[in-house]
Parts: sequence; C-alpha cells; structure tokens
Amino acid sequence: MATIFQTAEWEKFKLKTGWQKSWRVFDILVLERKIPLLGSMLYSPMMSRDQTKLAMQKIFLDQIKKIAIEEKSLFYRMESNDEVAGDILPGKSGFAKAFEEMQPEHTLLINLTKSEDDILKEMKQKGRYNIKIAEKNQLAIEKGSVEDFYQLYQQMAKRQKISYRSLSYFQALIDNLSPKDYVQVFTAKARDQITDESRNYEPNNNTVVQHDSVLASAIIIFYKDSCIYLFGGSSDEQREKMAPYKLHWEVMREAKRRGCKFYDMFGIAPTDDEKHPWAGITRFKKQFGGEEFQSLGSWDLVFSTAKYKLFKTVEKMRRK
Repeated sequence: MATIFQTAEWEKFKLKTGWQKSWRVFDILVLERKIPLLGSMLYSPMMSRDQTKLAMQKIFLDQIKKIAIEEKSLFYRMESNDEVAGDILPGKSGFAKAFEEMQPEHTLLINLTKSEDDILKEMKQKGRYNIKIAEKNQLAIEKGSVEDFYQLYQQMAKRQKISYRSLSYFQALIDNLSPKDYVQVFTAKARDQITDESRNYEPNNNTVVQHDSVLASAIIIFYKDSCIYLFGGSSDEQREKMAPYKLHWEVMREAKRRGCKFYDMFGIAPTDDEKHPWAGITRFKKQFGGEEFQSLGSWDLVFSTAKYKLFKTVEKMRRK
C-alpha cells in the first residue's frame, strides 16, 4: 500500500519547501534537490513494499539513470517503508546503505484494531497513570491552528538547543494536505480562570475571565489505514497536568473512529543509549506501548563516487 509520502499532495508540499523538480517514474515519486557546486540528488520518499521491489528493477533504474545524466545528479536515494528483516535486498541492485536517513527508520507502531481497554492495558503503567492525571485536570483536546503548534514547537526546540523549521514550512504542509483531510493540528488546552486584578489592570469587581493555555500540540497525518505523529511540541508550563499524554490518547481514539489500524509514533532511538539525542522522546513514546518496527530506510545508488564522498563529508560536518 502506498504511503502518504508518495501522494500528489506530498509532492506539491515538497516542491514548496526546498525541492526543485519532480517526476513520476512508473508512478513512483522522484524528487530533485540541488547540491551547490556539485550537482543534485534524486530521492523517492517512503515507498511501499511493491514500489521498493519495482525501484530495484532494471526497467526503473534505467529511467532514473537517464534523469541523473540530464540533471547531473550525484546519486539516487530510495527510501523504503518495508520491514528491514524482509526479503528485499537493495544491495543486490547496486544500492549501498545511506549514510543518513531522510525519515526515521526506527519507529513504534500501536495497534488500533484492539479495543480501547486493551490498548490502555498494553501501555506501561506510567502511561496509563499519566492519562488519568490529565483527565482529572479536565484538559480540552481540540483542533488547533498551525500557529498554536508552532509556538510550542519553537519554544521546545530552543529549550533543547536544536535546530527547527520555519512557520512557512508547516503552513505549506497544512495548505497542501488539508484539502483531502490528510492532516490535522491537535492541541491540549488548560482552561484557566483568572481575575481582572491578576491581569494587572483596573479591577472590575474581580471579574473572573476564562483563559485557555495551550500546553501541547501535534501535527497528525491520517492516510488510509495509518495515523502518523509527524511533529509535536509541548510547553514547560503546567507540566504536572500531563497534557501530552491526554493529547496522544485522544488522537488514538480519533484514529480508531476514522478506521486507522495503526498509530505510528514516527521515530524512536535505535537503542536504549541514554546519550542518544532521541532518548528522552523515546522514553515518552514507549509509555504508550506498541511494537518497535525497523524499516529498510534509505539506500543510495551512486553515480559520481568522488562527488558523493565529498557531499557525504560536508553533510556529516554540517550535522555535528
């Protein structure tokens, strides 16, 4: 089954956010991004099992090589959503494992075909407990705006001292995927009651005013039988209310209502190494249970060995 990353909507989104050209080769999406001074790279994002098999065939690769010559491409990167332990072996078709991943190859899949009670039972005890705490705090889970999401996403990135994308990137994502209801922003809000006096202006009989504090937000993909947690952000304020736990639980319930079979947490650390950059978010995601899954991930077919090695060196230095 094709993934969201092979749709026309995703193609349009990528062409608005840094990729210059696209082709459909036997209906497989191929994107191009320029590499300054060196040429370009070609890339097919998250292909299904059947697409991966086709992408390793000579009839497909001949077309890729023609495009590569015309565009002066250093390499073609294919990305597969098929299981790594399967029978597909890209190395036999001349591919080498990529030195970096475009999308995370290690993830956590939560089975949504089970009852809500069974899903809760399969969570870790702390996960269930934190959901109960959040429910006692009467948090409101609502459809939100990209601005709601971005404020928390940006704050969290600065807090963790990591790079982050621009608001225009997420706006393009929403603009291109929302017409078919493929994407939704969810927010977890705390309904705070404050008085005029606490708002630092002339009190008017201490009138009580309701104020919504957005404590957590997520951008969620709904496509065919899968629901994907694509991006998220949370506030440092009122952390004791466990807003992210309630948020993800309600997303799972919505995904079940839509007929989704899996909730893809989309990215966990490959090992239990506490020093891994994703160690913290991985601990959080594992509170919800689920099965770990490793995909084939990214594989490169190199056309210019010298330029590819130079690009690889520069990229590794840039990401340090």
